[in-house]
Amino acid sequence: MAGRALAVIFLLLFSCQGLSGWTTEATPKQHKRRELVVGPRDRDAAPSITPEQQNNTEIVAQLGGTASLKCYTHLLGDEMVTWTKRDQDQLLTAGALVYSSENRYSVAHVRHQKLWELMLRDVQRSDAGLYECQLTSHPPTSLFFTLKVVEAAAVLDEGPEVHVHTGVQLKLHCRVNLATEKPQYIFWFHNGTMINYSPIRPVQVVLEELNSTLSIANVTHSDAGAYTCQPHLATPANMTLHVLQGEKPAALHNGQGGDGADSGSPVHSVDFRPTHLLPTCLSLSLIKHTLTQWL
Repeated sequence: MAGRALAVIFLLLFSCQGLSGWTTEATPKQHKRRELVVGPRDRDAAPSITPEQQNNTEIVAQLGGTASLKCYTHLLGDEMVTWTKRDQDQLLTAGALVYSSENRYSVAHVRHQKLWELMLRDVQRSDAGLYECQLTSHPPTSLFFTLKVVEAAAVLDEGPEVHVHTGVQLKLHCRVNLATEKPQYIFWFHNGTMINYSPIRPVQVVLEELNSTLSIANVTHSDAGAYTCQPHLATPANMTLHVLQGEKPAALHNGQGGDGADSGSPVHSVDFRPTHLLPTCLSLSLIKHTLTQWL
């Protein structure tokens, strides 16, 4: 009996230790407060820009694009900001409210960066000028920004005229000058037809930032003609491609010429009018008369 009692006591002690261990592991730990951070903290933190560094800043935006004017106030306090176009004495925004009749303006307040950002879409030439970011402090503090508007333009590196022979590989390079933002597209046109995705004449178009390359693997007579590089929000660039075969034009940009007899070398006519032989005849007659007298 004593042995059975000891066995029961031992079993109970073992069970209690097991239950105690399970209870300890199942006890939820105390969680720390989590914070969702988008991107590195140092990037989200307010940059160390002094008022002197950002005052009289020049902002460049392209015609039809978007302009962004950033006013940091982390060294000036966290007061409300008003944006004004100084040369027109026009109040644009006050705090988060837009007072301009132009719906192209918007304002954003990024609190953790102490940033007041004025954004202007579909930039026009008339938008150029002086802008003021004024804090409603005592006394008021102002920072000034100058917006410069430029017109982006496409440029073809090969120039306005290109001459190639049939069967060669051709690459045309187009770059966008003065662009302040990446174009949404750069389209290529051949004789007025967009060819970026043409199933009729397969070509390869590679777009890289502000550049586009048009590649034709095997040039034929039908590739001759007018080419246009048309980027988004930029003036286009034009060129004419002449396709040659041997030493004579096989197809010109106007589509004429080719395999007919008229496409060969030009034939220069010679004028055989009798009056051209008169001096020679007179000379021969004089020589004959002289010989007759001498003999």
